[in-house]
Amino acid sequence: MTRQGLSSPPMEHGAWSGKFSYPDTIGLINLPKSRFSLNRFREKRWCYTGITHPDIIFGAAVIHLGYITSAFCFGFDRKTGQMLEHTIVRPPLGQVCFDRHPENGICRFKSPGKFLEISSGPGWNIKKLKTNFNFSGQNIQADIDIMPLASGIDPMHFFMPMGANTHAFTTKIAGLEACGQIQLNGTIYDLTPGNSHVLFDWTHGVYPRQTFWNWACGAGLSQNGSPLGFNFSAGVYENKILENVIWIDGYPEPTDKVKFTYDPVNPDKPWEIKSRDKRINLLFTPEGMRKADDNFGIVKSKFIQPCGRFSGSIESQTGNCLVLDEVGGVVEEHFAKW
Repeated sequence: MTRQGLSSPPMEHGAWSGKFSYPDTIGLINLPKSRFSLNRFREKRWCYTGITHPDIIFGAAVIHLGYITSAFCFGFDRKTGQMLEHTIVRPPLGQVCFDRHPENGICRFKSPGKFLEISSGPGWNIKKLKTNFNFSGQNIQADIDIMPLASGIDPMHFFMPMGANTHAFTTKIAGLEACGQIQLNGTIYDLTPGNSHVLFDWTHGVYPRQTFWNWACGAGLSQNGSPLGFNFSAGVYENKILENVIWIDGYPEPTDKVKFTYDPVNPDKPWEIKSRDKRINLLFTPEGMRKADDNFGIVKSKFIQPCGRFSGSIESQTGNCLVLDEVGGVVEEHFAKW
């Protein structure tokens, strides 16, 4: 997939794979030059890294919403069924460093007892995740090197209209590999490239005051051993451009709109994810659950995020059908007032 007409500002919306060749995303988002403009408070940024492994599903994110900052880490032990998680929310008083470039720089949250850093480089698609969260006598630590498949993997970039002269940019990669270690209260999980699969989401944009979406992301191996990953959403990016994409052996392919069918009252029951073009036919079986209903006044967030495994089938553009059985990942329902 190649670039669709993005040049110097003003830029056309589009999607492309490969490298991001701009100094940063400020020109894409069309932010005011003055950092004191009230419009700056509409700027949303987050960097999420998720890891699937036979024994653990792990996720961490650095978040800057303009007028509030946040970070979270979670680890779900797939054998014991125990979930360990922590989220911290603070006013923007210097805790967050967030470089506005999806392939270079650092996303970091730092406060007493809490440290999370997701950095990029040196080298394309090489990243590093380090975290040490201490809370309520508990601890989450991680020191992870993230790298592309030996055969290579291309990120997908999406520059999308959000209405009323607002825009959003996101970079997604599903299917990177990991090497390192995660610790949950001292229990160690060793990650190696053969058994650890990484999901990466870097987003910068201006969104409606109230936003609702469903999301699904997973990575692993198909039954025939082919590396694969996928990212699907519904409810937010459906204004001409979709962020729905699958990676097969590291090569990204766009897919059609997807529909999420699930019981929001009982989200621990299986979810169906199917695409309009019938290439995606997945069943997600929850194993563990994150959820929250937070009200911070100007910011509200209500979400459910089961983690578990995908089964079913994904069809490539050439008609090759990949069968999934135990591919790890997450699904989500999220309402945000931000």
